[in-house]
Amino acid sequence: MKTDMQEIKDQAAAQKGEQEDVLIDICGLQKSFGKNAVLRGIDTKICRGEKVAIIGPSGSGKSTFLRCLNLLEEPTEGNIYFEGEDIVHTKHINECRRKMGMVFQHFNLFNNLTVIENIMFAPVKLAKQRLKKQKAHYRWQKFKRFFGAKGEELSAPNDSVAKIEKAAKDRAMQLLARIGLADKASVYPSTLSGGQRQRIAIVRALAMNPKVMLFDEPTSALDPEMVGEVLELIKELADEGMTMVIVTHEMGFAREVATRVLFMADGKIAEQGPPAQIFGAPQNARLRDFLSKVL
Repeated sequence: MKTDMQEIKDQAAAQKGEQEDVLIDICGLQKSFGKNAVLRGIDTKICRGEKVAIIGPSGSGKSTFLRCLNLLEEPTEGNIYFEGEDIVHTKHINECRRKMGMVFQHFNLFNNLTVIENIMFAPVKLAKQRLKKQKAHYRWQKFKRFFGAKGEELSAPNDSVAKIEKAAKDRAMQLLARIGLADKASVYPSTLSGGQRQRIAIVRALAMNPKVMLFDEPTSALDPEMVGEVLELIKELADEGMTMVIVTHEMGFAREVATRVLFMADGKIAEQGPPAQIFGAPQNARLRDFLSKVL
């Protein structure tokens, strides 16, 4: 568990980071489903290296907020700036999403693909798309040169589909070895335990080298004995400096790992601060009532 001095240092680091290196800036975020207002004006910043835990009662808008961050849910109003770009109105949302790893409650693995194929799928698809564009650009430049037009210095793409697939496979095996599941590379997800599937879902997201990881209650669908192995992997990532936003019901985990905790109620952030403040000296009456029921 963190000491009070560690909490103070974490808070100071977060404040310094807010001034220097904001990764995601959320302004006036609202989301309604028909007449049901789920998010009622969210304003907060997430800085590079922060570990933000989102807690609150069911129906408070936690998961909707997380899904809005990479536009799996389109906001009704407001702006979300990722590395300074307003992704709510961008034409390049898929490029932004590639920088945000998303881990869901129910794994969302492809059951018709093996474990290693699941991990390789997105990196290979992305790399093939990039190679296709590079080849098309190279052919166009050659065509212009043929007719005497001046252009940039020609350089043929040196990648190939075989190289792409080998690099993705090597990376996938490294990630599987990290979580002790290299021997499961050729099996299908349906043959694995919930804890194993969730760890594979996490490394699948890591295979894209994201700048932030979004976790939507990653342990809520697991049997109690499988929760620890998933939380341990998330703790390792936190210790390595990964920026994280985690919706969780695991209060002990939030207290130990988070640098900042957001308490949501009625679609708003009712209170936020370092774990020592949120769990040790909560100011909001709703938060105090919530903690009395879950701690």
